[in-house]
Amino acid sequence: MRGWVIAATLACLGLLAINHTQAAEPAPATAPLLALGAQEAGCPPAIETETQDGALIHLAPVLKPGGALDILAVGLGPVGTAVPHAGAPAHPSGIADGLARALQAAVHGLRVTVTLGGGSGKLAQSQLQIITEAMKAHHYQLVLWQTGTLEAVNDEPAGDFYQALSDGVAAITDGGADVVLLEPQYSRFLEANANLSPYLAAMQAQSATPGVVLFHRYQLMHDWVEAGLIDLENAVPPERQHVAAHLHACLGAELARALLANVAGAAE
Repeated sequence: MRGWVIAATLACLGLLAINHTQAAEPAPATAPLLALGAQEAGCPPAIETETQDGALIHLAPVLKPGGALDILAVGLGPVGTAVPHAGAPAHPSGIADGLARALQAAVHGLRVTVTLGGGSGKLAQSQLQIITEAMKAHHYQLVLWQTGTLEAVNDEPAGDFYQALSDGVAAITDGGADVVLLEPQYSRFLEANANLSPYLAAMQAQSATPGVVLFHRYQLMHDWVEAGLIDLENAVPPERQHVAAHLHACLGAELARALLANVAGAAE
């Protein structure tokens, strides 16, 4: 019960999506994004975000002018919702939308397609099934995997979480894609009511696998909150949607910068 209360509170704050139905999910939907003319305005200064030093061998060949990048996003939004083009309202895919827009703004002629695979508000073990089936059905170059929050609020065994991550990463890399593991979103409420350390450590351990990047979103959001830059948790309700859209755009821009740096560094 305590875990559900924590999860429900995070959902109200816009920091966690919860599936309220167990009905069968439809097939994932894809939608191309249109490039933004420039980087998202008003984002905090760039912060050096650690990424795995190993080359992203599946992303690198397509991350070039005129390239085509297929991204699978797991845990980031409901299945069947189209990712919006530039100028459209905020979207449940959050950071996936921000990443695609930022990459297209940085790489001339790059076409990015994001597939929302579902799995928001689910444990990693359940997300694993989504990943396995999706990788068999289509060839992606990059998978964004948001996970760990429900494990923390429900105090799930960290060993089980690590094994689910390991199996998921294997399914992704064996399927010919690189993977970005997205840490949980930071909030003061989550920090006070759950112990994230073993789950963050499990994700860090998985980042040692070739073709895996760990995006330190938790620390990044914490730093922005502490600096008074972007604070979704304290946003007044009328402004929360706008702040959330800005947050995800800036997170996407930071992730894009990290991926571009990874690819550029591997080419040197």
